[in-house]
Amino acid sequence: MERAFIFDMDGVIVDSEPRYRDLNRELFKELNVDVDEETRKSFIGGSSTRKWKFMKEKFSLLQSVEELQAFQRERFLKKDWNFQEILFPGAIPLLTLLKKHNIPTALASSSDKMRINMVLEQCHLHDFFDYTISGEDFENGKPFPDIFLAAAKKLTIPPAKCVVIEDSNNGITAAKKANMYCIAVKHKEIEMDITMADKIVNSLFEIDVMDFIFGGN
Repeated sequence: MERAFIFDMDGVIVDSEPRYRDLNRELFKELNVDVDEETRKSFIGGSSTRKWKFMKEKFSLLQSVEELQAFQRERFLKKDWNFQEILFPGAIPLLTLLKKHNIPTALASSSDKMRINMVLEQCHLHDFFDYTISGEDFENGKPFPDIFLAAAKKLTIPPAKCVVIEDSNNGITAAKKANMYCIAVKHKEIEMDITMADKIVNSLFEIDVMDFIFGGN
């Protein structure tokens, strides 16, 4: 039966997590809140809605969740983002190989559509994905499986035949709840619990597509 590959974006396609971690520090400082490291890690791979709902409740922030999201978006746009320079070297070779073998692919990212489009345009990746799906379209973002199940439906491939490539605990949890095979890419700087994944690699270069086409995975 045909396989499909579903990619997370941040931390898998582009090495953006350290940049977003720095951005979050700036945002939290401006809001005058002290957020411990474990809590910051818990946001990785999740939606901004989930993050700001938690922040509003924990720190009794006066702004609405929507206002906090707008605040984040405004600060994000003030920065000069060059996603091409943080594109992981293994991304295009892997996507090229999948395209060569006509394996369906989707991008399923917790990021908003604006950020996804910036990455795809700057890195010239639009043609590699059959579908791109944003977490902002779902009430329940990762670690809930909704986004991955929606990707499988669009690709018309059963969830059990989908391979998800993730880097965060939230993303891996979502993939496993969706009954999908999950490969976790270990980040060289940010330590996260990725032990729930079916396979752990240090880079996209270690993923053997042939193993999924002809092998038993």
